[in-house]
Amino acid sequence: MEKNLCIECNKRPVYIKKRGLCPLCYGRLRKKNKSLINPEKHKYCKPTEEKMVHEREMEFVRNFFIHNNWIYQPANFKFNGQSYAPDFYDIETNMFIEVAGTRQAYHKNKEKYKTFREYYPKINFEIRLPDGSLFDEDSYYKGWNNQK
Repeated sequence: MEKNLCIECNKRPVYIKKRGLCPLCYGRLRKKNKSLINPEKHKYCKPTEEKMVHEREMEFVRNFFIHNNWIYQPANFKFNGQSYAPDFYDIETNMFIEVAGTRQAYHKNKEKYKTFREYYPKINFEIRLPDGSLFDEDSYYKGWNNQK
């Protein structure tokens, strides 16, 4: 008898140790709850909204969203040997949003954003500032090149 069986189906081995679920049950849970974890059922897991630890992301939520139809870190995309999780998914506009908290943070990840757009061209994706305004990548590049 196998000790580490899924707490949901009791058939398959645990893959997501933190939640005690097999991949199939974990996928069903995420689909059913739209990435939100039920704290009564999974008492050791915090709801997704409480995962936000960056002040700039919380500032973005206060400034940008006028509705509650959004998900924090909704998906993890794999490409080119790396993975990337956008900060938010706006359900009403069908848009993945990355919050560029600082210019340095944007500069550090700009190649990842570019590669993400190349691998997933049909996915709506934009980069925004903590105040909710759209980050203008074109003027950023022009300004960066003029400073050198």
